[in-house]
This record gives sequence, C-alpha cells and structure tokens, in this order.
Amino acid sequence: MRHYKVCFAFSPATSLLLSWKPSYSSSYAPSSQVVVAFQQQHHRGHHRSRHLSIMHASSHLENGGLTNGAGDTTARPPSSELEIEKKFPIPDAQTAKKMEQTLASIGFEVSQKEEFVDWYFDLPAPQWHFSLNDCWFRYREKKIKVMKNWGWRGAWQVKRGKMEKNGEMGERDNDGMTVYEELQGKDAKELILGMLADLSDVEVLDTTSEVDVDPPSSAFDSNYDGHDIPYLAGAEKLVPFARLETFRTSYEANNDSEFSSLKVDVDKTGFGYMVGEVEAVLNNVSEDNVQVEAAKEQIRKLVDLISSENENDEPMVAIGKLEYYLINNHRDHYDACVKSGVIN
Repeated sequence: MRHYKVCFAFSPATSLLLSWKPSYSSSYAPSSQVVVAFQQQHHRGHHRSRHLSIMHASSHLENGGLTNGAGDTTARPPSSELEIEKKFPIPDAQTAKKMEQTLASIGFEVSQKEEFVDWYFDLPAPQWHFSLNDCWFRYREKKIKVMKNWGWRGAWQVKRGKMEKNGEMGERDNDGMTVYEELQGKDAKELILGMLADLSDVEVLDTTSEVDVDPPSSAFDSNYDGHDIPYLAGAEKLVPFARLETFRTSYEANNDSEFSSLKVDVDKTGFGYMVGEVEAVLNNVSEDNVQVEAAKEQIRKLVDLISSENENDEPMVAIGKLEYYLINNHRDHYDACVKSGVIN
C-alpha cells in the first residue's frame, strides 16, 4: 500500500470532515491546527481513494453536534424527534412540473437542493431483525461545499416506527402516513450499539422463523463496487442491504401560510425513480398525540392539493425509494417486510 499526503495548515472558523470519496475513520491531527490533507491510496493493486479532507485535532462537527476526540458531546441537546410524513407519486416530468406550479400558487418556494447517499444496514439475510421490526439503520453522506471544494460529510441515523406503550409496533394509517422517531449522529450510534448488545440469539431465531423466504438474495450488491462501505466500531454484525443515491429539491412556505410548518421534498434517485413527500418534524410531543394528529391533518390537506393535479382517473400509490429498490433488487427482503406488517 502506498500513501501520498501533503498537508497545509490554516484556521477557518469551523472545521468540517470532508472527502472526495467518503472517509469513515475518526482520525485527528496531532496539533490543534486544522489540516488539509490530500491522500492517494493503492490497495490490492487498484486505486482505492483520493480525497481532500479538512480535519481538526480536538473536535469535528457531526450533524450539528460538536464532539471532541473522545466522542463526548458538548452543549448538544438530544437529537430525537418525531418525523411525520406522507408520500405522493411523481410518475413523470409533466406531473413534477404541475406539482411545482401548485406549490408556487400556495406560497411555496424552493428552499434547498441537495445530493446525498444513504446506506441501509441490518443483520445478514435472511435475519433482517431490525427492518422487520420497523427500525432502520442508515449512514447518510451529504455532498457539501466548503470554499471552492466539494466533498462529503456523513453521519449515522436511526428511524424507528412509533411504538405503543405495551412495546408493540404501532398501527399504520391506511393512507400511507408514517410516524417515525429519528435520531442522528452520536445518539444514533449509541442506540445502534445498544440494540445490538441487547439482541439475543433467540430473538434472531424467533424473527427469522416467523417469515418464510426463498434463498436470500446476494449479500453483496454490485451497486457497492468501488465504494467504501461505512463502518461503525462494535457493529460488525451489520451488513448493507441497500445503497441509494438521491437528488432532493425541498420546498417551504412563508410564515403567513397555513402550511408554514410543513416541508415538501421531491426526490430523484440515481436509477431514475421519483417520489415526493410532505413532512412535519415535531419535538417534545405530548403523550395525548394532539400535535401528531394535527400535523397529520395538515399533511393530508397539502397532499390532496398536490394530488388533485393528477389527471389519472385511478389513484396512484406512492412507493418510497427504499421500498422501490427492494422490490427490484431484493424481493425476498421486501416480501419479508410485507409479511411482518412493516410495509403495507
């Protein structure tokens, strides 16, 4: 293995971990300066990665939380929040254009455009313990720009379906509305490691025995070729089952709009699939779920406005990006999710 590294020291106001290709190590420079490093590696006779990274000796940003080299969090509130969303179909470019016109007519404007890659993880097939219990582990890499350079910043995330007080999986709305608790960064990593530590062999066997599947699809997807798979120390039992590239356009309304608390995302994947969603994010939700139900009604109202522009006589079903990917790439995993009730 050959390494080439050139370092330049300077001091910007904020340090970000960047790379031309994703870097998953938690390495720090030996001083308090910020270091820009260009690194080229050759592994097994093939070019593996070439990246520009900005690193700080004592701290780095991870999803808005400032952490020191030991991983401790400084002045950072818990990142858990409730994400309520409903998807709507975008079958073609004409539908997308009409949707944009409808949003503009009720005060929505483009608020952000971004590109990101999601890696989804679970136990090896067919032991999909977590996704079959509506708990989704992923690593999201966002493309960001600092100065004139583009790079990627990643963080672990967990989305888990809202549970009832008795510990059972909550009922899903018949219209496709979903409610998820979402954690990011340090909180997500701690939850992943904690759930893995609590997982017994008996639980894994019980889960797999309830779902009849054909011989599992390949554990290694060709879509992973040429990419460094994210790594979380202590979570070696997890393997990736999906990698999705997404180009997202987000819309938000002004404060005077009745929909000012909602966000509309339109996603187009690297394989050409498009889908939209209306989302509300809530914090400090009361146990009586009044806020949740109010948010659901607002979301339904906005989705109905958007969908009214669809000229098709028959209502179209919105399929999420991951669901669409599993249908076309890992049907055994998708069928297991349907049988477990995670996917309607």
